[in-house]
Amino acid sequence: MGIFGKDDTKTPQAAPRPPGQAPAPASPAPAAASRGMTCVIGPRVQLKGELHGSEPVVVEGSIEGSVRLTAELRVALGGSVKADVTAHTLVIAGEVIGDCQATERLVIEASGKLTGNVKAPRIVIAEGATFRGTSDMSARAGGDRS
Repeated sequence: MGIFGKDDTKTPQAAPRPPGQAPAPASPAPAAASRGMTCVIGPRVQLKGELHGSEPVVVEGSIEGSVRLTAELRVALGGSVKADVTAHTLVIAGEVIGDCQATERLVIEASGKLTGNVKAPRIVIAEGATFRGTSDMSARAGGDRS
């Protein structure tokens, strides 16, 4: 028994943190460390070819070819994509030239420019955005209408 009746035989606790400091994260397992990550194509990177994946991708540079994602593709302001794109969600603040298919939704922000045909169940075009092409808001972005 310790001072003032407190039990001092308990396991030691971590030292108190200064106010405003977040707790130190626990060491994640290697497989868990890759979950929730976002791939960034930097502003000075040019990718030519095929991009396939299941993690979110942010394009600040340029892609030319084809993009197939089961996650979100975000084209940042200054980013450029010249490709046919298939993604879960597509958010455009930069420029996209090519046909786009989103299984969830497609968003063209005010600074965004899209030239190509679009197929998505939900389409959002902000005031000031540029869109040239056709849109198809079928309930199923990947299915036939038979």
